[in-house]
Amino acid sequence: MKRVFLFTLFSVVFALLLTGCGGGSKTTTTIAGAGNMTINTGDAVNDQIAKLELTISSITLTGVSPTATTANLLSKSAEVEFTHQAGTVEPLTLANVPQGTYNGATLTVSNPEVVVINGTTPTKVPATLSSGTINVTFSNITVGSSPMFITFDLDLANSITLNGTPITSATVNPKFNVTSATTPPAGNEENEDHDNGELEDIHGTVKSISAPNFTITTKSTDITFATDSNTRFKDGITQLSDLKVGDIVEVDGITKSDGTKLATKVEREGGENGQEVEGLISALDNPLTKITVVHQMDSSGTSNSPVTVDISVNSSTVYSVRTDKLNITAPAFDATHIGKGQRIEADSNGSTAPILASKVKLREQALVGTVAASPAPTNSGFTLTLSPTSAFATLSGATSVPVTFANGATLKVTPTAGATIRVRGLVFFNAGAYSMIAVRDDDNH
Repeated sequence: MKRVFLFTLFSVVFALLLTGCGGGSKTTTTIAGAGNMTINTGDAVNDQIAKLELTISSITLTGVSPTATTANLLSKSAEVEFTHQAGTVEPLTLANVPQGTYNGATLTVSNPEVVVINGTTPTKVPATLSSGTINVTFSNITVGSSPMFITFDLDLANSITLNGTPITSATVNPKFNVTSATTPPAGNEENEDHDNGELEDIHGTVKSISAPNFTITTKSTDITFATDSNTRFKDGITQLSDLKVGDIVEVDGITKSDGTKLATKVEREGGENGQEVEGLISALDNPLTKITVVHQMDSSGTSNSPVTVDISVNSSTVYSVRTDKLNITAPAFDATHIGKGQRIEADSNGSTAPILASKVKLREQALVGTVAASPAPTNSGFTLTLSPTSAFATLSGATSVPVTFANGATLKVTPTAGATIRVRGLVFFNAGAYSMIAVRDDDNH
């Protein structure tokens, strides 16, 4: 159940495809050199799946002569959970690929884990990979020296076949769409999006501190962040010297034009004996003393993930929302404004089960549905009609959710009545009704 921080060289293979949604031309592309290529991952959601995880144990890149084929690029096996990334991207690694030209890759994957909602019960179903060895070919890619960002989206909707009613098993055949981007010019880093340099919610354990820099360790790599006078410190820390080696932190940042990372926010989530868990709420008691979530990620240090995790709360538990991403006044989120289907993170100062949450944070999630004709959809918002078989609808009982776009939201598509659309944002609950404040929309490809 070791937390997957999603920094793994596995993504290099698919990032190098550079085909984008719908394919691409057979041109040679130059990407960044050793340690200067940021790899991002995302997911096009299958709304029936609450969790998908794969273990990646080996990856090699096939060189075009005279470039040699690489050895295994992974120092150890890595677990990657994709579902929580729906509608966004996360950095996976600062790739260290030898300069040269590559046109293929081979990777070894195993242990697919699929969790669905059967009735109202989170259920882990047997999952079978179409093959444990994946061979990929792509147009010539020449590794150069300029910073670049490669993003690949797992097309989860077309990567998994669910069998039976209720669902009894799953077949996994991963498919990806890939894009690339470069950083904005120097001095314009504030215009970065999550696919070209912006870093959000990067979790790790502090490995070392050497002012003004600090390094965090994720499951697969170390990442060094610089700090400056504009870096914000939160949750009991006001400056870099308040951090301690072993602290669990969440970092937001930007990428400078030279490829280095600058932390814009550092939040201490707990000491080395603390724990964090993230997932979809599947059960609540009333009055609220316990929350059960469908497990997606955590930091507990075991490889055997449970299907659900119980979280205790009390009068000292603090509830919070990332209002800085909304640019609006957020609706209430607290012990009386919380509902099934919402995605949350719980932070605890201890690890004894059930963990006692010192903090419960509302987290972004994606919903897929059809844009309702009434009220008439606009670029400010619309009503999303949900599939009754979706994990969110099954857990929450909601058949539709009103969506309002936050100021500055990224609209990849224009909402039109009858269109199938994916929105990502924060889902709120009040008196039995759900609503979403969205920061992004697209067509789920």
